[in-house]
Formats: sequence, C-alpha cells, structure tokens
Amino acid sequence: MKNRMIALPLTVITIILCFPVTLAFTDILKNLTINSRIELGFFIGFAVYLIIHIVLYKPVFMHVMAHELTHIFWAFLFGGKAKKLEVSASGGRVLINRTNFVITLAPYFFPLYTFIFLAVYIIAKEQYLPYIAFLIGASLSFHIALTLYSMKTAQSDFHEDSNIFFSLSFVYLMNVLVIAMIFSLLSEKVNYMDFLKDVPGKFIYMYNKTKHFFTAFAG
Repeated sequence: MKNRMIALPLTVITIILCFPVTLAFTDILKNLTINSRIELGFFIGFAVYLIIHIVLYKPVFMHVMAHELTHIFWAFLFGGKAKKLEVSASGGRVLINRTNFVITLAPYFFPLYTFIFLAVYIIAKEQYLPYIAFLIGASLSFHIALTLYSMKTAQSDFHEDSNIFFSLSFVYLMNVLVIAMIFSLLSEKVNYMDFLKDVPGKFIYMYNKTKHFFTAFAG
C-alpha cells in the first residue's frame, strides 16, 4: 500500500472505525459472564498462560514460529508460496513470492494456535469442549501477550507495506474483530452478527456526541 492517494484515506477510515468497534466490543465484555464449563475453561486457560508469561517463562520461540507460519499461511491464501523459512528464539525470517499489507500484518491479528484449537473445538465431542476451550483461552492469551511483548522492539512489518498509523490501527481493529468472533463461538450470549450490526449504531452515536460537543464549544 505504497500509493499515498490510497494509504491516507484508508488510514483515516481505519482509525475512525476503531472507535465504534471498540464501543460495540465493550458491550460484549459487559454482558460476558461465566455460566458454563466451556466459558470457565476459556477464562482459566487465559489466566493460566498470563501467569506463566509474567512469572515464569515467555515461549518466544513458539511465538516466532507462529509468526512466520502465519506469514506463509496468508501468503498461500493470496496465491503465494514460501521459498525459505528461518526460525530461532532471537527472530525469524520467511521468504515469500507475494506480499501485501494483510500478509505482512497477519501475525499480529491472526492467532494461529488459537485457530488450530478452534478447528478441533468445532469437530470435538461435547465432553471435551471445556478442555479445548482451556487451550483456546491459553493460546489467545499467548497471542496477545507475546504480540505486545514483541512490539516493544521495532517491527519492520509495520512499515513494510503501509505506514505506522495504519498498521497499528488495522492490527488493533482486526484483533477486536477476531476476539469477538472467538467469544461468539464459545458463548451462547455473544452473537457475532449482532456485534457487527451494532457498529453502525455506535458510529452514529459517536458522530452525534462529537457534533454536539463542537456545537456547544462553538456556541
């Protein structure tokens, strides 16, 4: 996305979208309660990994592996393929024959291990679902914590196919959308389509509040 005529308006739109999507997601969090073993398993898994990450150990190698494999996976979705893969605890590198901003930023919003566990969750027998939900929660916590950890150092991905403002807002936006989708799969109280339908209403609400503020300020 090197074309500035496209990059600037897309950046502005993405930043603006972050606000109503966040408000809609906040409503999900407010209504989210633990009423089933599946939900309990998810939140225990999320908390367990977070404790491990903070107190004991950061599995950086697993994160780097997921990061590079996610580049490969999304390149494949866009018709590309990988020619070389290097992974170590200090970093990784993958050589692919196709790239765009989605492929470049995918590791920051697509929790690879979580989606693997979600695939197992969908086909698993009911008695195993709470245990798989535990793994989903732990892997999502792993994704969030290690993504934030890796972002403490300069990430060339944020500049490679777009500008830093677009990259950060796009990654944030996609993470919220992905996490909301995961909640909808694990909890009967969360409907993903209702969440998406709520976004335009939140945008209108924000627009009216902003308009009222500037009208009052000008007056």
